[in-house]
Amino acid sequence: MDIGIVSSRYAKALFKFAAAHQQTDSVYEGIKVLRDSFLRVPRLKVALGDPMLSAEKQYRLLHVASGQTESKCLQEFFRLLIKNRRVAVMPFIVNSYIELYRIEKNIVQCRLTVPSQLGSATIDRLKAVVEKKTQKTVDFALNIDPAIIGGFIIEYDSQCLDASVAGQLRQLRKQIV
Repeated sequence: MDIGIVSSRYAKALFKFAAAHQQTDSVYEGIKVLRDSFLRVPRLKVALGDPMLSAEKQYRLLHVASGQTESKCLQEFFRLLIKNRRVAVMPFIVNSYIELYRIEKNIVQCRLTVPSQLGSATIDRLKAVVEKKTQKTVDFALNIDPAIIGGFIIEYDSQCLDASVAGQLRQLRKQIV
């Protein structure tokens, strides 16, 4: 069976199970921590796929990588994946769950890139603009990149607004050439 189909089915099942137990938010937080663990520690995926690793060690790895979540739904889900020998698909399930949660809760992921740290008032104003434009709740990720010199770059859905000095210099260079 295709990994995409397997991961989306498991993600949907986890979402329904968590919704039945009113734990969708806590599962989402644990899943986000788990996704970050997969990104920070690439060998985690390799370790989980090791056939010599016992089921209890696989469970402990997932539990620690998810921030030692207190969510009973997520803990039960880990046990189900281990029992069904689907732990190797976990990184894909994580991404599918995050996408499903954001669709169900009407959340848009937004990445803001700035040259230096911004005050919370400025971030809140930009967040309000995106919320008004998309009619969705905004999940903000702030990136600091001094290479953009000044201004900001904001990305959400399939939109990208480049109001950076570096972007304007690139546009000027294109016009001259």
